[in-house]
Amino acid sequence: MNRPPWWSVLVILLILALIFRRGALAVFSFILLMATLASELWARYSLSNVTYRRVLGGTHISHGDETTLTLEFTNAKPLPLAWLLVRDRYPRSVNLLTDAVQSGVTGQSEFLLTMVALRWYERLRRTHRLRGDHRGVYQFGPAQLSSGDVFGFRRQFRDDDDVERLTVFPKVVPVAEFGLPADRPMGEWTARRKVMEDPLRFAMVREYVPGDNPRYIHWKATARTGALQTKVFEPSDTLAITLAVDVRTRARAYEYVPEFLEYVISAAASLAVHALGERYMVGLAANGLGEGGKMWMQIRPGRHSHQATQILSTLAALEPFRGLPFEEMIYQLQPSLPFGSTLVAVTAVPTEGLFEALLALERLGHRALLLTVGDEEPDVPELLASYHLGGTDAWHRLQTLAVA
Repeated sequence: MNRPPWWSVLVILLILALIFRRGALAVFSFILLMATLASELWARYSLSNVTYRRVLGGTHISHGDETTLTLEFTNAKPLPLAWLLVRDRYPRSVNLLTDAVQSGVTGQSEFLLTMVALRWYERLRRTHRLRGDHRGVYQFGPAQLSSGDVFGFRRQFRDDDDVERLTVFPKVVPVAEFGLPADRPMGEWTARRKVMEDPLRFAMVREYVPGDNPRYIHWKATARTGALQTKVFEPSDTLAITLAVDVRTRARAYEYVPEFLEYVISAAASLAVHALGERYMVGLAANGLGEGGKMWMQIRPGRHSHQATQILSTLAALEPFRGLPFEEMIYQLQPSLPFGSTLVAVTAVPTEGLFEALLALERLGHRALLLTVGDEEPDVPELLASYHLGGTDAWHRLQTLAVA
């Protein structure tokens, strides 16, 4: 135990008072000495059996929704705490709705300061209300605990490295707000191609009639029967959509327009929620850098119960750091697309290379839709189905709307 210099002074003063029989001074010195000893012991064991825990009301919330942050302080020993100060790192982008002491800023975090007094074997809870006003994945913690004697002369510090994370989903609005038809936002062809022949599902052979695809002529059956025969395939009724998101906002990699990226992500999130509600199988691909240095990320089409959460969580975490060029990602994505599925590309940087990649998908039996974001409407080939969603003004208008 590192004793302060005046500890020795009190011991010497007590000894001198006893030697010279100064009773009052001896009593005073003894009381101060005992108080100092108690203060040091109190400080030394102040953080023993003390725990701090934070509990989020939910780990995922929708844009604009509220949740709770409960702070729990426990003193599991017979020694009371005159004070306990917790300095907990808190993400600045999450709106704290209840009064709390905040101090200091570090990067994207500030500190939530809480001071409590705990009796022996006591547990206290403090609850704050939070609101997710910006999409993202936010970290709460780590924290630092400090306590000491009742006078504050001696202090002990302890770091608590536990963290919690809160995911705020992107803003989701009705698809009609993007200028897309509410009944068929992905175009007429999603309904028209609901039932189509899947060349991977062979059914039978029949006689060829004019208008049949010559690629499906069955030459062995033709040679055997002496008449042209064609393959017939089982129809596929799978409605699968893959949303492809481009995190670039300008042609130059070093330029970045935050409003465009948020608009692209919000459009993709809104379409995903709408399509899943219409019983489509929905997947996602994005050319943002993923975990482990991956150059792009993919969620295969599905409509299970947690598909929406998985897609919205991935969109919430996207940063403006591009991995693969968008058109290159489209080419790499193609082999994994279900036959006859639809790819909806959402980008603020439409390029000739992207147009070629989407048209190549069309030639392979898929359908492609291009959704563009920007202050100026791009010149898109007539053969390619496309919608222009608008730019900065459209995004600002969208922010004022209630969520879907």
